[in-house]
Amino acid sequence: MKRISLIDGDTFDFIVVGAGSAGAIVAARLSEINKWKVLLLEAGGDPPPASVLPSTFAILAHTEYDWNYKADLDNGTGQSHVEGSIYMSRGKMLGGCSSNNYEIYARGAPQDFDDWSKVAPGWDWKSVLYYYKKLENMTDRTVLEDPNSSYLYSTRGPVAVSRPKQNQYFENVDETVLNSYEEMGLKRVLSTNGPEILGVSRPQFTFANGRRSSTAEAYLRPLRDRRNLFVTKYARVIKVLIKSNTRKAYGVQVQLKSGEIINVFTNLEVIVSAGSIDTPKLLMLSGIGPKEMLQKHNIKMLADLPVGKNLQDHNFTPLIFTGQKGFQTAIQNVLITTELDSYPTPIQTGFFRLNCSFCRNIAVGKPHIQIFNIHAGATVAPGVLFGCRTITNYNRNYCLSFSKANVLNEIDVTSLVLLHPLSRGQVKIRSTNPLDDPIIELGYFRNKQDVMLAVEAVKFMMQFTETSYYKKVGGRLVKLDVEGCQGIPYNTYEYWYCYVISSATSILHPVGSCAMGRNGVVDERLKVYDIDGLRVVDASVMPLLTSGNTNAPTMMIGEKGADMIKEDYKIRVK
Repeated sequence: MKRISLIDGDTFDFIVVGAGSAGAIVAARLSEINKWKVLLLEAGGDPPPASVLPSTFAILAHTEYDWNYKADLDNGTGQSHVEGSIYMSRGKMLGGCSSNNYEIYARGAPQDFDDWSKVAPGWDWKSVLYYYKKLENMTDRTVLEDPNSSYLYSTRGPVAVSRPKQNQYFENVDETVLNSYEEMGLKRVLSTNGPEILGVSRPQFTFANGRRSSTAEAYLRPLRDRRNLFVTKYARVIKVLIKSNTRKAYGVQVQLKSGEIINVFTNLEVIVSAGSIDTPKLLMLSGIGPKEMLQKHNIKMLADLPVGKNLQDHNFTPLIFTGQKGFQTAIQNVLITTELDSYPTPIQTGFFRLNCSFCRNIAVGKPHIQIFNIHAGATVAPGVLFGCRTITNYNRNYCLSFSKANVLNEIDVTSLVLLHPLSRGQVKIRSTNPLDDPIIELGYFRNKQDVMLAVEAVKFMMQFTETSYYKKVGGRLVKLDVEGCQGIPYNTYEYWYCYVISSATSILHPVGSCAMGRNGVVDERLKVYDIDGLRVVDASVMPLLTSGNTNAPTMMIGEKGADMIKEDYKIRVK
């Protein structure tokens, strides 16, 4: 792998735009073919130490390693956020979001991919499982030694997946919370990546042995001696070059760190892996997108495709529960911060379906809700306040009511993630200036069934304080200061309906803005319709959200996409 300074007119067989969760994989796998000269372009630089250490991911937001986008909520939605917007953190470095995400490894439900295959043949569960196993280096012995689930995992892939041993305090918290979930009727499972996704457990993570296993770490770092893979950092692609008469992509226009703009050419293909926000932006600036959008900005249209539409994201409703009182947990807070090679706080996760009458016909065969619980000891209120303001952009009153609950009590911050929203948003270009941030319309709750489902999840979760441990310590659900809900009687259906809409925020899983399928942007081979020599390989091609965190599915797309490209050039794949 050579890190080169590009010059105008350089030519390669493949140009990969974006070295993120999928792009780094595509470039690494294509460069396995010695005769191919592969260029990987990345707008950012190397991941910093805070990316490599598993426990320090939260400090990367709003730094040079983050695109630092803001996403807009519709009027009347997200009133508890400053200016009705949320931070949409996106990795701007080698490894992309795999270098700054929260490291949860979740593959999704088999039905997710069987649903994909209805619009994009070849993306069914059996087909994608092969690629999950291809990327995995599973180090969690509990699943590898289980005869009912070991067949689902692999130890031969580049991405290390673990569930590390924890100290006694973490274990005690995990047991307390998971036991409480069991009392609520949620089944304890060995892993939510196992044969049965419905249930609760500790999550698996994309790190092991004290290092995050980003795609930069897992795929690029080992290839420092590969001579046909070329990497240029701080290289921002501002346009895909497409011949008007043949509609064939033949290169890209790149702005270098110096500010110089050059053209780089390809013999075979341009592969855009810039992610669900920047991929649609780049395509639209290049003349591929909705007719009305391109006409609005006087961009010559080369292909009228629904680029930027079908945007989906996992929004979640946060609930705060108090636990035991006392300053004894302050000592544990100090101990937690020293564990840099593990997760910084006890965390439990799980998936469940709701049993309300209208719920049964939504997302059939899949969970409705993913639950995350993060436990914080008493007296960490300043840290809670900092995260509430700087990561999620909640307003001052909301965050103060959040942190006050933590001054004397342990708290459980419980996130109820709406896995399969019916609402859709859109990515739009702001102007023809490629340096302008895109407009990100999240579109939360445009379909009111999403609100109703979230309210049902809140009602289900209220049982938490009725479980044995939380009754014993006097646990309660904290009444937060929620903008727009003052005057509505507390704990009524109307109150929680308002609460869900006002407090909704993102778990940072945007997908679908260049969806595959007959009515989408790319076909099942990830080729952009009506344009030769151009593919999209990243999370934007997902036609539907998966059940859970989207980084693992995005890496799987990178692996499968690379094999598809090889197959299309008559290269035998293993």
